Amino acid sequence: MKRIFTLLILTLFMSFCVVSVSAETVKMLSYNIKGGGMTTSRLDDIAAVINAQNPDIVALQEVDNRVLGIFDHDYLSELAEATGMHSQFFALVGTYYGIGILSKTEPISVQTQSFDPSDKSKDKEARGFLIAEFDKFYFLCTHYSLNADDRDTATAWAIDFARQSDKTVFIAGDFNAQPTYRAMVTFKNNGFTILNKTSQYTFPAEDPSSCIDMIISYCGEDSQEYNVEQTEVVTSVSGLTMSDVSDHLPVYVVIEEVKSGMEAVENAEEIKLVREENGFSFENLQAISNVSIYGLDGTLLDARTADNGTTILFPEACGKGVYVVNVNNGYQNSTFKYIINH
Repeated sequence: MKRIFTLLILTLFMSFCVVSVSAETVKMLSYNIKGGGMTTSRLDDIAAVINAQNPDIVALQEVDNRVLGIFDHDYLSELAEATGMHSQFFALVGTYYGIGILSKTEPISVQTQSFDPSDKSKDKEARGFLIAEFDKFYFLCTHYSLNADDRDTATAWAIDFARQSDKTVFIAGDFNAQPTYRAMVTFKNNGFTILNKTSQYTFPAEDPSSCIDMIISYCGEDSQEYNVEQTEVVTSVSGLTMSDVSDHLPVYVVIEEVKSGMEAVENAEEIKLVREENGFSFENLQAISNVSIYGLDGTLLDARTADNGTTILFPEACGKGVYVVNVNNGYQNSTFKYIINH
């Protein structure tokens, strides 16, 4: 079926352009490791999955240090040793079961916030956030309740925390909610962005059918800004059957700092977007550029690089609607709005 594209320029390239300055990248991963029934063998497999991705920070859910018998294990500490990372643990059931964070860099500070289940909730686990502060952002790990009202309580707290923060806030975890559920819509309506592709499913690990593991962010007016450079759900690791390791698949995003200064560039030309069959290309790019396609709700739908004349096909999953295309490099930054009618 032939698509008709209508193009509107939102942000024009003017006489000044953005110049990137040694941007730093950070790889964030979220993984529900199905802690119940943990064994040393499965712990080794979890470490292998994490090491294969080489993340900078990991949010872990269902961390279970409970062991029957005379030998006690601090499984999170053992996982930290196996991955060469620092560990933080927040017990939400007793002293042995909860959520954890692994990080290559030790946090500046660590806080916790917990919520008891509501009286009518059938989910009787306490829920909460493990909050690690780093130089330029906060990284929160969470495992949301199965109860919608309890999810709302946690979401309201997180929104308030982010609004009061002087740093960018990232929240990673098992939200027990799909992107269209009330809690996630509330996040998006209050300035949060889902960074991973929600069309890539994380649960169950065998034949996944839903995306409930997500990494989201909030950037305040004076906070460090980041672009998403890459995002994937990890579906395979050599030598392992992912569904044997956990009932969830891990998801990661690679983010890059937006460091810019305004400098004039002689003879700089405005970027031109050229419409093509089911897609587009660019003219007047000053360098190989990062191209991102977003939904109006801020969800990243596709990300890639392009040079002049590179044809970019619009994702087939995108139906009739309005989409945003951003193109940026070391010299230029422009944003276009696409209206697709078909």
